Amino acid sequence: MSIYSDQKTVKPKIEDAASEYICDDKLRGLMDFLGFLHENKLMVRWASWNSWKVSYKGKSMCFIKIDENRVHGVDGMSWLLMLSVFTREKWFLEYDDYFANNELKEFIWENVRGSWCSRDCKGHTKTVLGKSFNDFCGCWGIRVENPDDVALERSKKVVLTIKNYITDLVATSKSLH
Repeated sequence: MSIYSDQKTVKPKIEDAASEYICDDKLRGLMDFLGFLHENKLMVRWASWNSWKVSYKGKSMCFIKIDENRVHGVDGMSWLLMLSVFTREKWFLEYDDYFANNELKEFIWENVRGSWCSRDCKGHTKTVLGKSFNDFCGCWGIRVENPDDVALERSKKVVLTIKNYITDLVATSKSLH
């Protein structure tokens, strides 16, 4: 059986799979981030081969993927935080006010990845937080790979900002009904 088939049957917790594939500082960083997610009552569920979806109140926030480190030519496994809300979630439309903090905008812009996907879906133009990007991958355009301590803290701030947006979105939709 393939890893995907095995995982599809078991739907492993990310904590269990992570220790099989990554180690040292990478594992410490991932476990730190997972602790943060759990503290903030964010759901982490298996989505696909070595991939877990993070959601809040039924809204997708990001994905965490454990994968080979092919991007920068370094051998070994990596963990990636892929911020899907900026590229895939149609409900996440009016978020500029939530990201007024220039430090977070710059962090997001620094992590826009153009031609990462193996499906060769690059070539899109996308505006992210008011800045236009060309040759954008339509699948996973914003990706933080093996974040160091600074990137880990900024990633947490981005996730909390998205959580605040979802909280306000849900509250607004309830008040409209």
